[in-house]
Amino acid sequence: LNTGETTTTSTNTATAQLCLAKRRVLSIALTSSAMNAEKSAALTSSAMNAEKSAALAKKGEKIPLTVTVTDGAGTPQPNVPIRLGRGNYSQNRAGGNENGSNSDMLLTPIAPPADAKAFAYHYSGEQLWYWYGTTDESGRVQFELTQDNTPGLKTRLEAMLPDNPPTVSDMDAIFTVITSPDSVKAKYWGHMPETATNSAGVEFRRPLLAAEMTSNSGTYSYNNETWPLVTIANTQKAGATGCDAQYQPLLNDLQTLYDDNPNSAIGTAFGWPVGAGKSWLAVDQETGTGYYQYLRLDTGAKGRSSSTSVTGAQVCLVEPRTSTPASITLTSTAMDGAKNAAVVEKGSAMPLTVTVKDSSGNPVANVGFTLSRGDSKNRAGTVVTDSDVAADAGADDLMLKALTPASASQSMTTTGIVFTGTTGSDGTAMFTLNQDKSLGLKTPLTVKLTDNTTLHASLDVIFMVLTSPDTDKALFWGNMADTTSVNGKTLHRPWLQAELLSGVTPVFTNGVHTNNEYWAMAHTVDNTKWDIAKQCGSLSKAPDNNDLLTLYHSISSLGWPTQGYPYLSQSTSSGGMYCGVDENTRNQNCAIKPASSAGYATCVD
Repeated sequence: LNTGETTTTSTNTATAQLCLAKRRVLSIALTSSAMNAEKSAALTSSAMNAEKSAALAKKGEKIPLTVTVTDGAGTPQPNVPIRLGRGNYSQNRAGGNENGSNSDMLLTPIAPPADAKAFAYHYSGEQLWYWYGTTDESGRVQFELTQDNTPGLKTRLEAMLPDNPPTVSDMDAIFTVITSPDSVKAKYWGHMPETATNSAGVEFRRPLLAAEMTSNSGTYSYNNETWPLVTIANTQKAGATGCDAQYQPLLNDLQTLYDDNPNSAIGTAFGWPVGAGKSWLAVDQETGTGYYQYLRLDTGAKGRSSSTSVTGAQVCLVEPRTSTPASITLTSTAMDGAKNAAVVEKGSAMPLTVTVKDSSGNPVANVGFTLSRGDSKNRAGTVVTDSDVAADAGADDLMLKALTPASASQSMTTTGIVFTGTTGSDGTAMFTLNQDKSLGLKTPLTVKLTDNTTLHASLDVIFMVLTSPDTDKALFWGNMADTTSVNGKTLHRPWLQAELLSGVTPVFTNGVHTNNEYWAMAHTVDNTKWDIAKQCGSLSKAPDNNDLLTLYHSISSLGWPTQGYPYLSQSTSSGGMYCGVDENTRNQNCAIKPASSAGYATCVD
């Protein structure tokens, strides 16, 4: 007392003693920020709470603990010796005692800091089930508790004052495992998720324990729990298994779940007993054979059988499968009945809708489907790929954008690329489609049900270009304007080489190739070859030079050809010549020889 120094000593060392004038009244409380009222009520006094409150954490996580010592007035008491102990056993949820190494804990004092201590009920040269220490200046001791080898156990903890044993505070600490569900029927304390959802949006309930089913056709043990087996025959009987047929998954539902979580990852992610090597039953039968189907969720191995006596594991859906798909359609509001295709301009987004219905015409939600493409072809029916048009690489590329029920993008550059989707709650999925480098191509699209590919539908889509006219004589699909108004007159576009009348003599055998089309050339006046009169009916039906000068201002928006040659007119010049206009530059050429100077012919309708 002359220096204020605190020391420790053994129990048999003689020291001086002082006594208090009045008896010291202290209380102790053991609390945790991880208290969970669902297991039992919170207990923060020396009296045991009847609901058995528990501090809760997942295996691998830490439970924070605090021991607080106060006097009768509630004032925190520093430097008070305390003892924290654990129960003789840990208990599983079924009430069984366990005191092996799996029940061992690690107690780490945080404030005041001290070395971590093994917290176990067995001898290892010392008593491992007690920790001794003193409170800090705030009257507290704070710990972290772990039980990293637990199979899902509950352990009793008790804080007390060694010099006043009746002053105690206790609670339960529970460490849960993902391989046991949070069910009173479970043997161990667990936190298995109640549901799991695959990437197609199908939601599954967790597997039931054998004890949670009214009957089964056998059981198997895995990860300390007992699970049921059911026969295919019983899955077809109402009330005989964990769920009736409308709640049982399709093979594709299970396959997608496995693909999302391959090689036993379902067990890691959701705690399901897939590692036991059982096959999980699907409700749908194999197309063609009618065989019953099942899938191992640890390896992805598929199986099938004609026998209903086969047993397997079962998992059920959250939402009922109320109807069976009977039809699938692919439609567009841009449908052109005359072309029997959906048609938009190049650069525009084409709206598409996939719809799945049952036999009564009702939409079917959450149905998986695929959408694929065929080769793009020009209007002449020739397949067009990057190798065909090297200068226009990407001309046949499609970009699909899913809008509902979920947004996604898929570049469809080849026929081998397939988009996989699912219908929304209204039985539809909506998209837009672009082909922004199109030369004027038509491409077939096909949709199929994922689990029944015999149900399918197709739709041709056309992306038109301004530089091709809308005629079956064109090489590419286009929306070129056929006519335009100039100076109060209606001018008709030039003709394609393929539009020339049979038996005539063209100015050029193959015409002029520009913007992927072959255009017919004409002479102004020519008795032997194609000229204005043959195209328009007479030379007087040709525009004059002023009309062609005015045409220059709008021709780029029309898509009409302008390369290489002038547009011809009926306007005469000196020396028997005629005038024409280069629509690229608006330059006049009044040295057009009537029977030898070639140009584009337009007619006044």
